[in-house]
Order: sequence, then structure tokens, then C-alpha cells
Amino acid sequence: MASYNLSNTSYSGRMNEKTNLYNSYINKAESIRIKNENKPSIEEAEAYQAAAKICGEIMAINNTQRNVYSQWRARRDDCIASMEKIASSLKPAKEPAPIAERGVLNSRELDARNTADTTASGFTTKNACKDVTAATIEGWYKSMPNHGFDDVAGMDEIKKILKNHVSSSGWSRLDEILGIPPFQSFFFYGVPGTGKTFIIEAFAHEMMQQGFKFIRLLGGDIHASLVGVAEKTVEIAFQEAIDNEPCIIFIDEIENVCVNRSLNNVEGHEKRLTVAFLEAYNLLKGSGKRVIFLGATNYPSMVDEAMLDRIQLVKIPLPDLETRLDFFKRTFNVLKPSSDFSLEEMASMTENYSFRDLGRLSDTIAIRIKSYARDKYAVIDANGNVDEDATSKVAVDAIVNGDLTVTKELFSEIQAEMPPSDKTRITEEIEAFEERVKGINN
Repeated sequence: MASYNLSNTSYSGRMNEKTNLYNSYINKAESIRIKNENKPSIEEAEAYQAAAKICGEIMAINNTQRNVYSQWRARRDDCIASMEKIASSLKPAKEPAPIAERGVLNSRELDARNTADTTASGFTTKNACKDVTAATIEGWYKSMPNHGFDDVAGMDEIKKILKNHVSSSGWSRLDEILGIPPFQSFFFYGVPGTGKTFIIEAFAHEMMQQGFKFIRLLGGDIHASLVGVAEKTVEIAFQEAIDNEPCIIFIDEIENVCVNRSLNNVEGHEKRLTVAFLEAYNLLKGSGKRVIFLGATNYPSMVDEAMLDRIQLVKIPLPDLETRLDFFKRTFNVLKPSSDFSLEEMASMTENYSFRDLGRLSDTIAIRIKSYARDKYAVIDANGNVDEDATSKVAVDAIVNGDLTVTKELFSEIQAEMPPSDKTRITEEIEAFEERVKGINN
């Protein structure tokens, strides 16, 4: 199990590392501009692009700290604005016509997209262009996740909704008679760490067993693209899903590609990306192809209202008591609690914990017990050194036999060291979003 350190030192260390990297890219961009005697270049734009991506990573670290999040989003937007300015000066050609004016999505009339592009591995696509290469597109296709619904703790109602789509997949004639459209879409939202991506991957696992392909993109990466490239990326990704049905297309951090245009300080390029996304989504929906679109976000209020009546909303709540108990049963199935401490007590002591919080807690417990076991069961060889294999065997036997357990004292000690993340503000934002959705539906 991985160890998570939530101390201020760990946070500060990550922030310093990312901030230094961001500054290095900004300095690089400025140096390139000076070297080129203030003439714009693609190298300068790429440096700003890299800086924008680092901003996105810092935003992810601070996704519950809205002030810091907003500060780094503003920096990311500045980088994107610089990229746009450079791109405009390098390529003053007129903007391509909106998707709606080009007819069906698979018209193949953009750029050089009607020319097949092939990667070194043999992957080929007709949708590649100079801005979105075949190698980039190949990277969107993901292998089957190694976990399915049986590996997901709790979420029974959500699994029931998704299982209906798994079990009904492939009944095309019956769907046609009943008027069930081949295209389906879901919008997953909830506070960070509730398992949105995990349940989506489980769903993809089940559907890929029935022949579906799995395309996955990160909204932050799309948003940070050069001017015009973000819109192309969305269009091409949706076209790939159409061309390769049955297919799942998943966009995480969807708030970055379908930005709420009613929010303050929304930039022009963000509005254009939202319009391009909505147009492409409508054409995907009307394609008549077996495609499942999935979006996920921690910040649903940042998603444009026009999307909310186009997609089925699925809230992923914090794990309830039963789900937390299920989590601990799965986690501590070999390493068990002591005789005077139960899994039920663990579950009752972790209210308001997300799966991420629970994972950090249980991982740290395992690390602490590993350290204790190495000392307690150390086997010394003839040279006076610890025999790792022999020590591990004795320690494993102690765990399996129940001689080494998780005590309530240890659990409480580590719980005090790493309390659950503060979810107050983001919970309030989600509640406000749900009130807004009720208004839209009514």
C-alpha cells in the first residue's frame, strides 16, 4: 500500500516543487522571447503550454482550497492567453467554420484530416491532423481497467443504474422497437475523493468485456491546449468514438471543456470551447451510434447550464456507514482488528471521510504496522544483519494468525494525525448547484 503524508511539510514540498517548475517554464518563455528579439515562436508558446499544465496540476492539489485554486486558475488563463496571442501572430488565417456549418461530424473536411495517420505501433486513424496527431489520439484509448463492480465498495444504487446498461447492451433490435436510443450519457459529480473515477473505470471494465472501447481525456489538458486546438481535440475525440462504436468516451474535469458561461471572468476562448463542446456533443448524440459519454467533476457549478438538461446527473456521495464498513472489510481482510476493536467501530469513527481519506488512513496504518513488524520479528543472520526474507515470513505468519492486529489505540492515533479533508466549502457549492438544477428542471 502507498503511504500518504498529509502534513504541512508534504503539502509545502509539493507546492514548492510545482511552483518552481512553473517559474522555470515562465522564465524559459521569456528567455526565448528575448533570444528571438521579441519575435513570437512556437517554442515560446510550448513553454507557456507547459506552464499552463503545471497550473492545472497545482489546481488539482488545491481543489478544496478555492482561493489558491482561483489564483492558479488565473495564472493558467494568463498562460493560455499568451499562447493565443502567439498563435494568432504565427497563424493569422481565419477561424474554421463552426461545426454546425460543416454538416455531419464525419465530413472529413477539416485540415488534412482526411489523410490517414499511422503511429509506430501500427495504430491508424483518419481523424488525425497536424495539431492532434495519431500518437496523441492513440494515447486516448485505454486498456481495460483491472477492477469491476464487484471491487467497488458500496454505491449500490449507482451500480444498479450502471448495471442496467451493462445487462441491456447488445439488444439492438429490442432497443429499436422500444425506442431506446443507442447513445447514453452520464454526468458524475461529488466532492473530491468519493470514487467517481473508480466507479467509472469499473463501468468501463464491464462494458469492455462486451466489446466496447474506452477513450479517456482530461479536461485540464484539453483546456491548456493552444488556441483552436482544444476545439479540434473535442471534435476529434467525439469522432473517434463514432468511428469506433461501441465506445465509451470519458472526459474527467469536464468543467474545463464545458465552462459555465454565466460565471464571472470567463474568457473568450473558454466560451468558444464550451460552444464547440456542446455542438460536438449534440452531433455525437444524434449520430445513431452506440456511444456512452461520461463526464465527471468536483465542481458541477462550473459546468455550463446548457449541458445539465442534456445528460443524466449522477451524484457520488460521501461513503455512508454501510459503505465504509464494506471498505474496511475489503481493506482489513488479512490484517484484522484486535479482539476488542471491530470493523463496525472503524466505520462509525470515520463519518465524513471520503474514499481518499479512508485510503490514506488505512495505508498509513499498514505502513506503521510494517515498521513495527520489522522491529518486533527481526531475524538476525550470522553477520548481524536483518534477514529480510526470514523476517518477512515471521511477520506475515503473525498477521495471518492474528497475532499482529490493528488496535483501537493505533487506529485512533493515526486518525488524529490525519483527519478527513475539509469539505465544507465544496459541499456548500454542490448544494447550491443542486438547488440551481431544481430550478432548471422546474
